[in-house]
Amino acid sequence: MAEFKAVQVNLWCDDVERCAAFFRRLGLPERFRFPRDGEPHQVEVEAAGVRIGLSSARVGGELFGIATTPGANTEVVLWCDDVDGLHRRALEAGGEPLVEPTDSPDGRLRFAWLHDPEGHRVKLVQERD
Repeated sequence: MAEFKAVQVNLWCDDVERCAAFFRRLGLPERFRFPRDGEPHQVEVEAAGVRIGLSSARVGGELFGIATTPGANTEVVLWCDDVDGLHRRALEAGGEPLVEPTDSPDGRLRFAWLHDPEGHRVKLVQERD
């Protein structure tokens, strides 16, 4: 049986650079870019050991015949230690608010939702002590 070596989630984007800039502003370091110069086809950032690939919808369609709709039915969940602070930073980085930071009904979690600049839903979650 094959062993998994890593996990990566890919988000299809109309503007890869704009989306990558948003995630970099949240503190996710860039780990890969292709091509190195010019308009990127793929940029990968990393959060807690998981890569998030930001892929050009145009290139996916033209080169690989993959029909894509940027932002449709995707959600990236980022677990953190300060939902309120990260939510403010995300809005300053160009995110659009969906649900302001709030506590879960049982008080164990604090969470918020927003859209990144490409319309992907991003959920921020913090475990309460």
